Amino acid sequence: MIDKLKKAIRAIRLAKKFYRTGGCVVANIAYPQYGYVLKGKRVCITGGSSGIGLAIAKKYAQCGAEVVITGRKESKLKAAVSEIGHDASYVLWDVSDIHVCQDKIDEMGQKLGGCIDILINNAGIAPSKFWGNVDESEWDNIYNINLKGMFFLTQQLVKEWKKQPIQGYRKVINISSQGGFVGATYPYRMVKWDIRGLTEGLGKSLIGENIIVNAIAPGVVKTSMQQFSLEQGDNLFTNQNPIQRVCLPEEIAELALFLASDASNYIIGQTIVCDGGYTLK
Repeated sequence: MIDKLKKAIRAIRLAKKFYRTGGCVVANIAYPQYGYVLKGKRVCITGGSSGIGLAIAKKYAQCGAEVVITGRKESKLKAAVSEIGHDASYVLWDVSDIHVCQDKIDEMGQKLGGCIDILINNAGIAPSKFWGNVDESEWDNIYNINLKGMFFLTQQLVKEWKKQPIQGYRKVINISSQGGFVGATYPYRMVKWDIRGLTEGLGKSLIGENIIVNAIAPGVVKTSMQQFSLEQGDNLFTNQNPIQRVCLPEEIAELALFLASDASNYIIGQTIVCDGGYTLK
């Protein structure tokens, strides 16, 4: 009798979720165990205090990497480092302030105990205005944080890498978006096209320096950029893609781990789409 009552209560809850959102999807996702596949690697993750960046930081730390994250709010960075554990550290930095790139690279090197091996360009802000209402402030904010910071940090770090060649590969992983594969009419999506092109260009030009550059293009991910997905709790339903659910940040982290590992060394200059089928024609 008690079991039947519990099932009835669960059914009612699911019905309420369906009514509110138009559907209900609860995903059961298995995460493989990789051991210490990144042991000895020093990693910088920009925008690592929440969302995709935080999920990547946690995964990398679990797999043996030394991790430093960057962000603009120290309170969030401190909380994230505590959540990551494994002696993770942080550097307070708005990546759009490119004039301190070298100082911040040096600071990260001190925290990591040596030169960065893997750079995750993840820092970014969401759009607030769209075609027809975009003003100069929106344009500048999106481009400064989502693209300019990425470009100049990567450029400066590559200069450092060229001074200190190593056996094996160093890696850059850029976080793009499904928006880089569809028509773009506002700065956020335009930037994602730029990141896709930059990834391809750097992939080709830097492989001769033993630097591998790739990118990930996530779809709708359960982060603060998709507020509705947080409000739905464990209901991952969305009608925005064929699979009809949002992606979990941990799923993007799995792909980022593969790209950071030596298992992906034959993949060069690619932007790998992880969007639940959104961009399929």
